[in-house]
Amino acid sequence: MKQIEQITCKKCSTVNPLYTSICINCKSYLRERVVNIDLWKMIGLLIEYPQNAFRQIIYAENKNFIIFILLFIGLKNLIIARFLSVPWLGKDGVTTSFILSYLLMLTFTVLIFSGFTLLQKIYYDKLKIQLRFKDIFAVNIYVFVPFVLSLFSIFLVELVVLGGDIFSNNPTPFQIKPTAAYILLGFEVLVFLWSIYLLCFSIISVSGKIFIPILFTILFLFVLVSGYIISSQIIFSI
Repeated sequence: MKQIEQITCKKCSTVNPLYTSICINCKSYLRERVVNIDLWKMIGLLIEYPQNAFRQIIYAENKNFIIFILLFIGLKNLIIARFLSVPWLGKDGVTTSFILSYLLMLTFTVLIFSGFTLLQKIYYDKLKIQLRFKDIFAVNIYVFVPFVLSLFSIFLVELVVLGGDIFSNNPTPFQIKPTAAYILLGFEVLVFLWSIYLLCFSIISVSGKIFIPILFTILFLFVLVSGYIISSQIIFSI
């Protein structure tokens, strides 16, 4: 697999960090500046040419939309945790306010992404790959754009098809409309795994390695799913 390599200056042969557009030695231009991230173009690149998308995110001087996307990742995580809480809470068992439960889940989301980014930073430093924390963090957030988009597509369909019964445990949505519920759940799982795949692929693309990035991704997945399960039993009944 082709690695996203750091840039070697054609004039003085100095190896520059991937995020630089001007040579750190001779000040020659290495490439065109990328000031901002074009969100819609980035979504297309993530679908068709994810490696190019990772490169453009790293190139961008302003990592715009990061907070915006992160807020929606937190909301999607909250919905997943709420769905997992259905067996014992149902529709009427929630005692925590939406704002408090969302802030708790958003805090968990920020912590897991920040911790994972720090782990990657240490790994890249050992490989002598010069990337800033914000470059890695931005890539990690953007690979979850498909996950966020499912909030405005699949989840809206779930609300239309299942209505308030989506959080019911007596009966469950799988008993009310089993075919629709299982199909929608399948789409949710596929989109989630797509973002996990992009996360793994981004680490492979930057590092040029395969085994360690896969281990990192499994670790991230384990912590994330564990967070869903634990939070589903805590944050809705504080």
